[in-house]
Amino acid sequence: MSHSVEALERQLSGQKELVEHQKAVQRLLANRDFKKLIQDEFCVKECARYAQMSADPQLSVSERADALATAQAAGHLRRWLHVKDLMGNSAASSLPNIEAELEQARFEEMQPDSDEE
Repeated sequence: MSHSVEALERQLSGQKELVEHQKAVQRLLANRDFKKLIQDEFCVKECARYAQMSADPQLSVSERADALATAQAAGHLRRWLHVKDLMGNSAASSLPNIEAELEQARFEEMQPDSDEE
């Protein structure tokens, strides 16, 4: 198997994995328990509480910093999930091209070398 075919197979496999991750993110976001516990409870209520704690002068500087970092966790999670979705969209749109390139590379690999004549 040529390096080109191997590289395209690895690329195809990686892109398919990104599409599967995207589907998993979509299932997760549609899950009722995830919406209730993570999106509503943690991302909204708990992170708001931590944001308020980050400004509490009765807490130490370290405790306020920890509270702020925890409050920001919701934003990091949402951004990460969004990036996974975007990567899945990009991967899905690239699959037909990679599959066509792979088919062409396999065809060329099966052809006898004309240099040997």
